[in-house]
Amino acid sequence: MICPFFSPPEYFIIAEAVPPLLYYSYLPAIFIALPLGIFIFLKNPRLLLNRLLFAITAFFAVWAFCILILWTHINSDTIVFFWSFLGILSSLIAISSAYFVSVFVRNGNDITLVEKVVYLLVLMPAIILTPTAVNLSGFDLNICGSSGYVGLMFVNYYYLIGLFSIIWIIGLLINQYRKSDPLFKKQIILMGVGMVSFLSLFFSTGYYVNYINEAGITTTYDIELYGMFGMVIFIIFIGILIVKFKTFNIKLITTQALVWGLTALIGSQFFFINTPINFILNGIGFLASIILGHYLIKSVKIEIRQKEELAKLNVDLEDSMKQRESLVHLVTHKVKGSFTRSKAIFAGMLDGTFGEISPEIKKYSAQGLESDNMGIETVDLVLSVANMQKGTVKYDMKLIDFKEIVAKTVENKKIQIEAKGLKVDMSVKENNQYNIMGDSFWVAEAINNLIENSVKYTKEGKITVNLENNAGKILLSVKDTGIGITEEDKKGLFTEGGRGKNSVKVNVDSTGYGLYSVKLIVEAHKGKVWGESEGSGKGSQFYVELDAA
Repeated sequence: MICPFFSPPEYFIIAEAVPPLLYYSYLPAIFIALPLGIFIFLKNPRLLLNRLLFAITAFFAVWAFCILILWTHINSDTIVFFWSFLGILSSLIAISSAYFVSVFVRNGNDITLVEKVVYLLVLMPAIILTPTAVNLSGFDLNICGSSGYVGLMFVNYYYLIGLFSIIWIIGLLINQYRKSDPLFKKQIILMGVGMVSFLSLFFSTGYYVNYINEAGITTTYDIELYGMFGMVIFIIFIGILIVKFKTFNIKLITTQALVWGLTALIGSQFFFINTPINFILNGIGFLASIILGHYLIKSVKIEIRQKEELAKLNVDLEDSMKQRESLVHLVTHKVKGSFTRSKAIFAGMLDGTFGEISPEIKKYSAQGLESDNMGIETVDLVLSVANMQKGTVKYDMKLIDFKEIVAKTVENKKIQIEAKGLKVDMSVKENNQYNIMGDSFWVAEAINNLIENSVKYTKEGKITVNLENNAGKILLSVKDTGIGITEEDKKGLFTEGGRGKNSVKVNVDSTGYGLYSVKLIVEAHKGKVWGESEGSGKGSQFYVELDAA
């Protein structure tokens, strides 16, 4: 039978006297959701999460198509046929959404058999009752619909499934949120807002329309149109998850979805344009959206490719750093072992372990012992720097007297300094407190390396150590009359392996790790270190600034 008071559709689902919002809400929702679901599924069909998202979008698209048929067709058989599927499709959307979130919170792992049985048992009544009169019992030609003949028990049941799914999803997300790391918590929030918004709008608007129609309050379906925007919200949040967190292991989809949605939105206006000029203007906009969208997607593809290449380089760099770290530890341990064995031999020769030796042999043994000690110190320095870079050095922060540590270090270095023919002066502003929070061992190591650096690069003159407390800032300076620092050399100061252009000529044992270790230690103590010089041959002055405790 044909509804006598309504006009037939012009182009299958295009009809007059329907709200324009019908096409604005349903068509973009379908053309964004379904292509997204298909695209994600085809990218990795073996991934359960991808298959479930495709199922949700497919069920939604079929449901939306059925609604478009109900709005535009006037044949009673056609309307009743498509109307009868609304309940089971709504139930499938709800259950597949709950299944989807259950897998999501399990990081892609499937649910248990018991949970699957529960989902199936919940669906069974909807499946069994769909082809019966409990679902639809008649048709009203006057309104060209089945309002008044819809089984309220059946309607209440499948909307109850929707409510059950929303509550179940919220419970799953809250439970998982409590025990997840901060990164996954962000993903849970995005998934929760997107999914709950979609299901809440979808089922609340639909239930409201069914309630007021079947209760005889009024006959309207317009409110249900707004429920479609929930799917758009859901897709937006899925896009954020894809781009920001690489969910579903795909890329670019948000840009493509944006272009599809914009094109569908403009294209949907063709269905209710009445004037030629509007048709032409809309056609220009439609064509422009396709062309601009093409170039937008192309530019995003280039950006993604560049980011992937950069990520690969970062991985390669990380691998190289690990290999370098392993090599440094292997070489330094081997070298240190060799130095230690030869040091024991030289020490034994000097202390008489091997009997009496001539003065000349003693002289050479002492030189060998000194050389081994320097070698061990260098190895320890390189190892310490490597450990500090990794963050494996644990600093025992306590209240310590910085002035006392500086004085002891200068005193210990005095013999070495004077043996080289240099003078050493220490100046401290008295009546000031020099307590800091720090690790006494590593602070002493930094001061020692700083003074050692000045000694190595000073042939004549003196080393001046100055300490003062200015308004809670403790400033240590080590000044020398050495080779100085050029502007070019300043760029490499306090960097790993950084050495001046002529440093090796003065100090053949230069490693470039001394000042770098000072920087790492000082920064670990929340301080600053820097160097100054008036130029080559004019000496240098290095500073360490720390907060007073």
